[in-house]
Amino acid sequence: MFEGFKISRLISQLTEVGKDHAETLKSLREYGEDGLKALVDAFKANKILFADLDKYLASLYDKEMLDGYITLLGDSKEQLRTRAREIIQQKTGPGAVARLVERLKDADATCRRGIAELLRALASPSVAEKLIPYLSEEDKDLKSVSMGLIADVGGAKASAFLLPLLKSPDWWVRKKAVEAICRIKDPASIDALVDLLSLEKDPKIKITVIQTLGQVGNVRAARVILPSITDNDMIVRQAVVEALENIADETIVPEIINFMRDAEVNVRRAGVEILSKLKNVKGSETLIRCIQDADWWVREIATDALAVMNVPGVAARVIELFATPDENVRRAAIEYFVRVPDKAAFEPLLGMLNDKDWWVREKAVVALGKMKDERAIEHILPLADDHDVRWTVPAALGEIGGEKAISYLADFLDDPERTVRLEALKALGRAQEKATLPLIKACVKDSDAEMRDTALDIIKQMTGHAVKANQIIAEQERSKWTGGSTIFTSPLVGNVKVLKEAILVLDLANSTDIGSKYGDDFAFKLTNRLVELTKPIASKYRVKFTKSTGDGYLMTFNEVKNAVNFAKEILLTMRRTNETLPPQERIDIRIAINQGETRVDDKGDRLGTAVNMTFRVEGVKAAGMKPADGGMKPEELPLVNRVVLTESVNTDITKEAGFVTRLIGFFELKGIQGQHRLFLMNTD
Repeated sequence: MFEGFKISRLISQLTEVGKDHAETLKSLREYGEDGLKALVDAFKANKILFADLDKYLASLYDKEMLDGYITLLGDSKEQLRTRAREIIQQKTGPGAVARLVERLKDADATCRRGIAELLRALASPSVAEKLIPYLSEEDKDLKSVSMGLIADVGGAKASAFLLPLLKSPDWWVRKKAVEAICRIKDPASIDALVDLLSLEKDPKIKITVIQTLGQVGNVRAARVILPSITDNDMIVRQAVVEALENIADETIVPEIINFMRDAEVNVRRAGVEILSKLKNVKGSETLIRCIQDADWWVREIATDALAVMNVPGVAARVIELFATPDENVRRAAIEYFVRVPDKAAFEPLLGMLNDKDWWVREKAVVALGKMKDERAIEHILPLADDHDVRWTVPAALGEIGGEKAISYLADFLDDPERTVRLEALKALGRAQEKATLPLIKACVKDSDAEMRDTALDIIKQMTGHAVKANQIIAEQERSKWTGGSTIFTSPLVGNVKVLKEAILVLDLANSTDIGSKYGDDFAFKLTNRLVELTKPIASKYRVKFTKSTGDGYLMTFNEVKNAVNFAKEILLTMRRTNETLPPQERIDIRIAINQGETRVDDKGDRLGTAVNMTFRVEGVKAAGMKPADGGMKPEELPLVNRVVLTESVNTDITKEAGFVTRLIGFFELKGIQGQHRLFLMNTD
């Protein structure tokens, strides 16, 4: 009791500010661990600041006080545990190891972990032998910490000390031993781990063994691990997949394939994952068969695996699956080309655009887009009328890119379906073409909030400036820009947009005579019928601009082929319709097709020499023809129900299969300089 009073007085002196406490600390040291404990208690009672305690602890320490400081390793306050560990390491170093090992046995869990940290920092491999007796103790925490220490500091002999524990009847001991051996990563332990796995029943231990072998094992270990893909435990199977990724090679493929004959779907799934990691040609054949599996997840993993492997020859084998009657297999096969844009699949994918399954059609559009081949555009566009997949068309056009694709994307910005408009807008955003900026700005007026927000985000990306919708709208009003999204803003000349388009003029023949003979109402009736027949066909061939001329139309198309196909189909439709009507109700038309630059005014109208020339070509007569070698005789030129082409159009379409034309002759066209060779298209 008297000693306690003296210690309290010394502690009280240490709380006095501004004094030299060297003598006080020297006196306190004489009381050993009791003095240390009193000092710590004073700190916990807020009588001493930690900054002062920190200095006192360092000054107070000597070797005789080691046990007291080891006890502090288990204190409830982390800052005390940390400082005690630092002082022992700095002031005693390796000299503390023997006592630390002794104290390890009886320490509480917190103190034991502090001791273990110090031993890892200070101990040499020889300390492992001193820890072996603890492996026989009943205290599991002591065993676990000791095994971990042996693994961490035991060096080359560590595995030899721990391997006998793999035969322990206690599953917990086996598990901890495996974990410790895993930390060593000693190849010498492979055989023992392999033997353990062949007998082990506990899934937790099996998982740990498999994971360990996956890090230190070899091909022999891989063969021992493989049968565990039939295990009922999902985590065990996944551990097998991950381990074999590291240690298996192509020699194990036949054994994997053999296991995949198992009727249990989870076994096949695991097998597919392993094969995907090995990237082996033999494995790819098995994966192709797995694409035809009844289980959707097996098909999904197999497709994914083949895409990652990208083994030569796989594309041709997958294309063969396009012909299977099972839509699920066709879906998986198409998905492969979404991930691997192989040019060999271009033509087969075009065929899949007509598949009866909407999912297959959708993915075919996506896959063709990823191939970035402009030839796909004309095949993809008709699917804009397919309700199930139309939203994918603008996204695919965006993937293909280029002026041609972008001009069609502009059309989709006026689509009534929000999803289609949004995909078109996003595609234009990805293209980052400055010429499309007016189109994107027009979208800030869209009725949909997401469209408006997306347009503003894209404008910010393209210009580097954040703008508000009202600023864009005001700018458009100032420039009187109408924002018609059917116009692709190519080069701008002043306030006029200049486009390169196919230009078509369609005229109702002899309309004046019909009005005079049968009356204006009758002529109006014929004109309405012309509208009814023309409109759906024009839409089919993606007409870009249409303007009534009173007795017909001025139309433009992105491509000459579309204009020519429209002309051919409308003439055939007229002929079939006329066959069912009396002579006075039959419609006769003339069509002319040209191509060139059009100027688009602020109302969207088409102007320019190329447009004027098309109107002149529509009205050519035999009387104005000058014969040419290989050309027609004047009497051979039809007066009506004809399609006359300019030379540039003829040059383009004769490169395409299915179009036949014939030279008419030379013509002078009013207001257009020079003599012009014109051609008649065969529409039979």
